[in-house]
Amino acid sequence: MLRSGLRLTSGLFVAQAAVSNHTGLVARAGLAMPAAPFGSAAWQLPALVAYLHRLHQDEEDPSPELWRAHTERQTGPVPRPHRRYQGNGLHDPDAVCVLDIQLGPRDEETGWPAADLAVIEQEAGACPFGRVTRRHGTETIAAYTAQELTAEHARLMDRARQHQDAYFVRLAGLAQRAADWADKVRAAAHADAVHVQAEKARARITG
Repeated sequence: MLRSGLRLTSGLFVAQAAVSNHTGLVARAGLAMPAAPFGSAAWQLPALVAYLHRLHQDEEDPSPELWRAHTERQTGPVPRPHRRYQGNGLHDPDAVCVLDIQLGPRDEETGWPAADLAVIEQEAGACPFGRVTRRHGTETIAAYTAQELTAEHARLMDRARQHQDAYFVRLAGLAQRAADWADKVRAAAHADAVHVQAEKARARITG
């Protein structure tokens, strides 16, 4: 297990993905990083939403290689997990936040890949994990991402007021921009789903 160089008092953030193809074969990929200061669902879910959006745009099915390449590529101010992780975050006492991701081929009608998410968070001093949040589909995952980022924005603005620190203001602005972007992805996935349902309804009427 590639954890020795990552173990810190703050614990680990782990993103583990199980990717299935059209034949039902499943491949797994895991990545990890120190949990502090950006190893939380709010800061790391945008990478998953961006990946789903990219697959939709490029008309590609998910794969472990594409997922790792996307996540390991540091493209913005927020670091992403980049160290290969061979363990299981669900049973790792060092993992304080785990994104357990299930990905499948794109839906032929909407073009969005199948996606299921479980966010497992360990409360401070608690064992086992204290909270599990589950979301299904790109639309609900993007909505949850926007919700978490909006809450992070509010938390950071509170800290900015308490400490009179412009650093927290800048981070809060970043969180809000990411939340707005995630909401645009949610709206796009919703529009595609509505369009498909409308086409099906039209086909039933005319058929």
